[in-house]
Amino acid sequence: MIKVILLIQSKSALKIECLLSDGHEEIQLSYFPEERTIVCLEDTSLSKMICKLKLQFEKVIRTSIKGKLNIGQSISCVFIDGFNFLNRLEFNRYIRVDRLAGKLEITTSQSGLRGIHKIYADGSHSAELNQSGYAGFIESTTGIQEIYYESYKDGSSNLMELLAVIEGLKRVGNQTKIQVNTDSRFVIRGVVQWIHFWKHNNWQTAYGNEVKFVQYWKLIDELCENKLIELKWIKGNSDNNKQAFCHQLARKSANSQK
Repeated sequence: MIKVILLIQSKSALKIECLLSDGHEEIQLSYFPEERTIVCLEDTSLSKMICKLKLQFEKVIRTSIKGKLNIGQSISCVFIDGFNFLNRLEFNRYIRVDRLAGKLEITTSQSGLRGIHKIYADGSHSAELNQSGYAGFIESTTGIQEIYYESYKDGSSNLMELLAVIEGLKRVGNQTKIQVNTDSRFVIRGVVQWIHFWKHNNWQTAYGNEVKFVQYWKLIDELCENKLIELKWIKGNSDNNKQAFCHQLARKSANSQK
């Protein structure tokens, strides 16, 4: 893992000029978006590392430009050796985050693991009532189901999706292999990708701001530690009866009067 300060010196549709520093080395770097190539003027250990982690660097650059990073503004980046971001198609597969024995291994599969506890979770927000709610249930390996739900004043859809999964993880207790079913790509991206970078950056974004819902992301990080979490994205309003049940119960919770 390396932390780098990235400074955009100039940018155009064809070429982005950067200055990178890890506190020991400082290098000039050019990125060509159309060719998706990196050119380093110096041959140093830092330049070799950035070229090796090209996909991560591209992710940072694309996110920075999308976020309208100003020329001359610096951001703090974290790169993790051996970490690859998921592509869009992989969200249609089972995504496994193996953190057993302190490791971090992310893989995908066409089929889910058998004989493990399952969580089905969903969140909802009513703008009209300014209320939110979440719901879900645990399904044990023997088919026993435990339903849970909660209503909140204010809140948001993303927060409720996150809390629904957190509550499920709390309820499975000491189980080390768990399948999480959710229609929230926000939660999946957070568990699979974002938290591993945020915690190495003191739970701050690249722009130096505190991560939104930071206390809950920290909690879900703790709940996933030393476990194998298998995540399955279920498209909203699909014909999955179990997820549909969670959706209806979450909506009911968001629209109930406390």
